[in-house]
Amino acid sequence: MPRDLPGLYWDEQRQRYFPLSSRPAIAHAKGAAPSGPQPKPQDTASTTMRGRSSTSRAFSRIRSVVRSAEKQNLIQIALTKKVTRTVIPSLLSRGQITTFQTVYHNGRLCSFAGDSMGWFYSSIIDTEDDAANWHTSHGWQPEFNLSSEVSSICISGSRCIATSFGPDCRILHLPLDSVAEDIRVSRIDSRIVHDVWSADLCGSRLVLGANKRAVVIDDVAERAAVRQLMTDSDVFALAQDDKILYTGLRNGALLRFDTRAGSVKRDALFDNVFTQKSNSITNLKLLRDSQLLVSNVNGKISTFDLRFCSCRPLMEFTGNVNSYTIKAPMVVDPSENIVFAAGQDHRVRLWSLRQGGAPLVSDEMSEDQSAFKHQFEHPVRVLQIMEDMDGTCLWIASGTELYKYNLGQRIAT
Repeated sequence: MPRDLPGLYWDEQRQRYFPLSSRPAIAHAKGAAPSGPQPKPQDTASTTMRGRSSTSRAFSRIRSVVRSAEKQNLIQIALTKKVTRTVIPSLLSRGQITTFQTVYHNGRLCSFAGDSMGWFYSSIIDTEDDAANWHTSHGWQPEFNLSSEVSSICISGSRCIATSFGPDCRILHLPLDSVAEDIRVSRIDSRIVHDVWSADLCGSRLVLGANKRAVVIDDVAERAAVRQLMTDSDVFALAQDDKILYTGLRNGALLRFDTRAGSVKRDALFDNVFTQKSNSITNLKLLRDSQLLVSNVNGKISTFDLRFCSCRPLMEFTGNVNSYTIKAPMVVDPSENIVFAAGQDHRVRLWSLRQGGAPLVSDEMSEDQSAFKHQFEHPVRVLQIMEDMDGTCLWIASGTELYKYNLGQRIAT
């Protein structure tokens, strides 16, 4: 047999040298017996499919466990029974609560309320005080009268802002660190803005929802210039994300304003799906960076994807009761798993933001089983979620009374 040459092999049949790269594959295995039975092509495919099926089952089990844990947590919250009731004494002969906010700040529990007669109340309790645990009527004081119904109270950082409804709009600026700034009440020219329906405070940027416009004050502490964003309909609901502002209108339109550029850009969202029946928007909440939770005056609650702006909702929540009430509050828990909404029938309902559909507390349940079956004597005007030493709680304002629901706790008080 001819000798081997570098990079070449001898083909006995053709009696000549060829490059090694062109050697047939069988030549590599010439004379070598297979070490074991070789899998058939269909066997390899079956193995792959079995692997994929096993992985799919594993993920399904994980999802099932997660869903079960979430469901158990939702059931526990739905069966809440621990409720604390508070009465603000000053309100007994004057009016009803229209807005309320409470926050922990520098070791104190700071609570503020506004009523239908224009009075703004405060209660400042040291967290070491026993009263902070129960939030009784201890410490409530009337501070200012804003001349007409207090329409909103907002807290962001160390600032509290209150607004009044009516032709003579007033804005109360109350710093939680009173040493740093002065308490003041200011007015906005009624030719610019009146009838403040809603407000949203983010840092020092205050946005007012008013008559046929949104009013932006970029730095409320420095009394910055006022900018108007015309909407052609009254602004009932607001949500802001940095320089992007969402407005929900009386006529059902949902407008987005981009104020990052020199000239403000205005877009109508979701193909004006709610304007066809003049279905006013009553609440807006931003969720998970890309979703918008919307409630309407007809009781409809739904979520939309802001990335695509399709008029088809991602999810719908059924069973809410409303047909004409504009001041029907809605709030979301910190984990964005549950939405709470007040109905025209003086009841508060809750839904899973992951599943949608019907309320978590069914019609068959009794008030002995869940505090969420309670029907309040007066309309519910305020819902607020907060974390305190007892866990997550839901504050509800109705008439002259405040109710604190310790979510998931079943010790009735």
